[in-house]
Amino acid sequence: MSQRSPLRRFPLPALPALLLGAALVPASGCAGSFSWEPNAEETTVLTEDFLPGQHLDLRNVNGRVSVTGWDREEAEITARKVGPSESALSRMSVEVRRTSEGLRVRTRYPRRKWTWSHGAVHYTVRLPARADLRIETLNGPVEIEGVTGKLDAQTVNGVLRVNGHRGSVNAQTVNGRIECAFEEMAAGSRSSFRTVNGRVDLTLGPEARGRVDARAVNGSVVLELDEAATHLDPPTRRRKKVQVGEGGGECRVRTVNGAIHVTRLAD
Repeated sequence: MSQRSPLRRFPLPALPALLLGAALVPASGCAGSFSWEPNAEETTVLTEDFLPGQHLDLRNVNGRVSVTGWDREEAEITARKVGPSESALSRMSVEVRRTSEGLRVRTRYPRRKWTWSHGAVHYTVRLPARADLRIETLNGPVEIEGVTGKLDAQTVNGVLRVNGHRGSVNAQTVNGRIECAFEEMAAGSRSSFRTVNGRVDLTLGPEARGRVDARAVNGSVVLELDEAATHLDPPTRRRKKVQVGEGGGECRVRTVNGAIHVTRLAD
């Protein structure tokens, strides 16, 4: 049920960096790898005022996070809790807080040890296209569509997908691939894509200009670019550094176990 109401104030304890705890989370914890049947489900929809240029800070633990840009000056947050029982759902909560920058969203679990098998929260968010995002989840994919502000997205076990982006991106995962489609690399912008176990697919739109520095430790780097791309260093199988067109931003791509594939769409 959709509702609009004053947001509750609540304390926000510091959360550890997700990537620091990667070694503690097995790859089998990825979204879609359930050890239980989702017998219970509960969905809540919240709609709050959100102006273009504001900031959304969403931190989850288990579950998918999907964010899409639209032309309304409000944020619609749909939180779908799933778990093995109704009692498991009651022990999970979603808390939303308005800040001076925008909105802050947190998934809360009991203080005792909580694992993927106890339940998950899947978020679907729609907000103004010109928004800045900080998205974190531990087990689950992150998908961003049609947002043009600064993006900081992290997961440990899951895929990162970014489509139709125009701002700077910092995308990190440990066990999962990264897929990003840039419509434009703004002049002076800096973007970074890093994964340990997974490939990186980067697609540049016809108007995208900038520098691409791609390196793979155990894998190959393949560039499918037009004559507008100029090698800045002698290319090798595992490292390539090029300038696409003139000006633009800078993009660093890194993986340990996986390949890197960079393409550019034709006009």
